Amino acid sequence: MNLKRTVTTFCLLLCVWVLCAQEKRDSLVRLLAADKATIIEVDGKQYRKVDGHARFLHNDTYLICDSAYWNVEDNFIDAFGHVSVIQDKTTLTGDSLKYYANDNLACFRGHLVELSDKDSNILRTNFLDYNTKDSIATFFRGGAMKDKDGNVIESRQGNYFSKEDLFLFVNNVNMFSDSLFMVSDTIRYNSKLDVITFSKNTNAWQNENALKCNNGWYNRNNETYYFEDQVHILTEDYEVWCEKLYYDRDKEFSQLVNKVQVVDTVDNVILISDELKYWNDPRRVDATKNPVLIMIQQEKGKEPDSIFVVSDRMIHYTQRMYEIDSAFVEAAIERRELTLVDPLESKRPKKQTPAPSDSIAAPPDSLAADSTVTPTDSLLTSTPDSLGIPPSDSLLVALPDSLSQLPDSTVLSSDSLAATLPDTLLLDKKRPDLLKDASIAPADSGSVTDSVANRLKSVKDSIIIPEPEPPLDTTTVKFAQLYNNVKIYKKGLQVRCDSLLFCSIDSIARLFKDPVIWYDDINQVTADSMQFLIKDQTLDKGFMLSNAFVISDGEDGMHYHQIKSPEMIGYFEGEALRRFDAIGGVSMIIFLSEEDSVISTMNQKECRMMTAQFSDGYLQRMRYYENIKSDVFPVYDLTQEKKFLKDFNWMKEEQYKSRYDIFKGSVRASRRAGLTPALNFPRFTFTNHYFNGYMDEILREIDERKPLKWVAAFRRRR
Repeated sequence: MNLKRTVTTFCLLLCVWVLCAQEKRDSLVRLLAADKATIIEVDGKQYRKVDGHARFLHNDTYLICDSAYWNVEDNFIDAFGHVSVIQDKTTLTGDSLKYYANDNLACFRGHLVELSDKDSNILRTNFLDYNTKDSIATFFRGGAMKDKDGNVIESRQGNYFSKEDLFLFVNNVNMFSDSLFMVSDTIRYNSKLDVITFSKNTNAWQNENALKCNNGWYNRNNETYYFEDQVHILTEDYEVWCEKLYYDRDKEFSQLVNKVQVVDTVDNVILISDELKYWNDPRRVDATKNPVLIMIQQEKGKEPDSIFVVSDRMIHYTQRMYEIDSAFVEAAIERRELTLVDPLESKRPKKQTPAPSDSIAAPPDSLAADSTVTPTDSLLTSTPDSLGIPPSDSLLVALPDSLSQLPDSTVLSSDSLAATLPDTLLLDKKRPDLLKDASIAPADSGSVTDSVANRLKSVKDSIIIPEPEPPLDTTTVKFAQLYNNVKIYKKGLQVRCDSLLFCSIDSIARLFKDPVIWYDDINQVTADSMQFLIKDQTLDKGFMLSNAFVISDGEDGMHYHQIKSPEMIGYFEGEALRRFDAIGGVSMIIFLSEEDSVISTMNQKECRMMTAQFSDGYLQRMRYYENIKSDVFPVYDLTQEKKFLKDFNWMKEEQYKSRYDIFKGSVRASRRAGLTPALNFPRFTFTNHYFNGYMDEILREIDERKPLKWVAAFRRRR
């Protein structure tokens, strides 16, 4: 046991001795070569004066110079003239150098100090220290680095870590890389990975775009970027805020996370979400967490108004027409054509009929007989701006089942080709004469040959050359999709439904699953589904499909005007209602008031169809068609049940009173005005000094193509 312990101790001591010997050997400075070496005395100390092609070695690092004073006792070297320090593939050059061997520190000073690494990155400065043991360089009082591709980074101070292939730039950092300009407090550049990392107070500019953040990285290999912490982006048409942003330049894909706000200055639209994904080609936006769409309406001489739209998910994308399923396109076209049909023309009987009448047989152009009694409030009032604004882009549309069936004529029979050939070319074993060789035919075989030739010619002539395929339709089609818990608020108009779809092929916004519309604070419209036709970016028609029901508050909270029918259609002009149709069996209840505005009478009507005309928001004419029935009841004689049509459901308590009922958040104010020109746009003072005006020349070339708006005019005049 003692022997084993003794051997172990001896081995440990041997290892320590070897390490110490290695340390001692490395600490020695060796003169490898020189043209001449002499011993001189300066201030009482002896120096070895080395002249001509001097070469020293220390820490596996070569020190080369024209001449040097070597203080062996204090172990330092003063080197002059074409000084170089070479370690592995890192080379440093300068006019003069003090090398403190005990500290492993090479201190370069002079007109120009240059460091180059194995990747041909060149760092230039006037002041640089290099630790030959740790392989770390430190520059100060300004320096600039330029890579083999012409990209530059400069700062007031920084470091180079040779073993990690890492450059660190600190304090007033400026960078230019492939048309990207950047300033930051700190930038790290990993030359091996070609990755740039930046920190606080980072501002970047590229063409017409500007960005600000407090952290992130840029991978130049695959052109990917990541920004975080108060990210702000400014482009020619957009202003964007978020907390995290990932961008793939090659794939043209972006992902924005947390406190996202996108302002579209062209369409006056704001999109807010906690997560948003964006693809540029084909264009697609997918907002998946708490999205809010705000559409700002600004008319001359009027206060701006906004429409707030929320849902669980919002999608906007585009496709080229040829990329869309043909059945889908046909369904959208058919749906649009159906919206152009006038129900008064299609449903009115073709035979001569008496003039439209009502229960009191009013003249044809007059109002219904009960129009002499003024309603407390018109049921069919004009609805400015109602429902008119769909999302700026559109959505997928469900296909009607009838279009999913293809006509039988599109199926080709396998025998159809044979049917077009002459019978004589369908070889028959029972007709051997058709197979005889012409050389052994009888004397009149020429006629047979001609017959066969003629038949062959007729077959050739009967072949139909297919028409060339038409060019692909590259028309851009826009889609928008809002899914789950859709809510819309506008002053005077509120909407609720489960989902909303829009497609620019038919320009119809469709609302699904129990949609409800409230307008003018007293009116409510419901149906199983609704559709709204958009023309020239304004509302043209609205369709309430299946179980349509309109309710209007009579202002006393006890009596409600009501219209119920299978379908209803509203026609709009300049966002104002000009005509209203109820179709397919109409039931109505209208409460009428006397001159003192006290409700006294209920008029109950039934008919197959009714239509109403409006002008300047006021009802001008109402007409009823077919199976007209009208009854008048005094209010005091009505039971509670008689006051309401079947399925009456007044949802006043569910109406949104303000935009805060659907969106409690705030909207960031624009910062665009204070960012042009950019007062902190990089000046590249050190780069121009150490690389002979390199960045000034770059900016001049850019100005010749298209001047950067971020650069102040006074800087261009310099």
